[in-house]
Amino acid sequence: MAVGNVAFDSTNAGYSGANLNEIFYEPVFRSDDIMRNYRVIPNVKHVMNVYTSAKLTKIVEAQLACSASSQDPAVNFYVDQKVITAGRCRVALEQCSDEFYGTFIEESYRNGLDVNNLLGTDLADAIVNRAVNGIASDVLRLAWGGNDDGAAAAVPVAYRVFDGWMKLMGADATVLAARTELDVVAPAAPTAGEAINLLRTMYDAAPAALQQVAAADKKMFVTPRIFNAYLANLEGSSADLALVNQVDGMQRVMFRGVEVVAMYEWDTILADLTGAIAPALFESDKGGVITQNTQGACYCAVENLIIGSDVTDPEGSFKVFYDDLEEKMFFRGYFKLGVQFLYPSLVQWGVMADFV
Repeated sequence: MAVGNVAFDSTNAGYSGANLNEIFYEPVFRSDDIMRNYRVIPNVKHVMNVYTSAKLTKIVEAQLACSASSQDPAVNFYVDQKVITAGRCRVALEQCSDEFYGTFIEESYRNGLDVNNLLGTDLADAIVNRAVNGIASDVLRLAWGGNDDGAAAAVPVAYRVFDGWMKLMGADATVLAARTELDVVAPAAPTAGEAINLLRTMYDAAPAALQQVAAADKKMFVTPRIFNAYLANLEGSSADLALVNQVDGMQRVMFRGVEVVAMYEWDTILADLTGAIAPALFESDKGGVITQNTQGACYCAVENLIIGSDVTDPEGSFKVFYDDLEEKMFFRGYFKLGVQFLYPSLVQWGVMADFV
């Protein structure tokens, strides 16, 4: 069974008996709160059917004598169906205390027969903390970049759990055709002006149904470089109009009343999925030459992005235990996870492409 192990790099950190007994962690960049940015449906154990219905329009007409039916036979109430297929997810980590002998971490070990039992130590708390943050980040990485194409050997194992929103939307002809492209000189390094131009173009090109959704119920998900470039555009201007204090005290970056969310997981996805398995939403066709772009954005209604799971809190669904026989601490997490989007009319993608 393949498992992860938290090792200590003794070549870079020795122990002379007096070190600062604190580990400084590399920050975990998470794209904010899942419950706030997406619609989560619990109790999805394998497959769940989601039913949608387009709005009724032009149903009010003139009353004609003795007529019980609409004059327009095309006016009907239709129900469509989409499916959330939840993949089986697992987190399997193990830790042996031997990894940290001769380091300052050994100072926190237990004594005697329990010397190898890390439960209750600062090290165990640190491992659990990092694992919880890693699960939360991975949930979003899979939700957007998942690719359950078993026939495609090029798909990394870390993505073969279920199909994510990028693949699902990229396979939708309506979503793909409506996508906007902004031709720039250096797409990988967007300027402040280019960032705001992309957001404006997407906002103006959005389907009428999306435009009618209240700004508070929509998000603009963007790659980190576009996010930073947009912030630069606000500097020196009336930036306070774009940054507003929410109830939770956090500052949110806004564009025309819509929150702009930096998606750090997208950088990982676009670096991992290249060539034949690259997300179609980020590809450009310039005279028959297909180019994979790395900078883009998704303007979408929150209720349009569905996460289905058998648990409500994947990063909290785990257990940590010590095995006397193995003399190791184990971290295990099991849950089901899948995503779906409801309406092509409630999403608008945009990418930055090479100017040719």
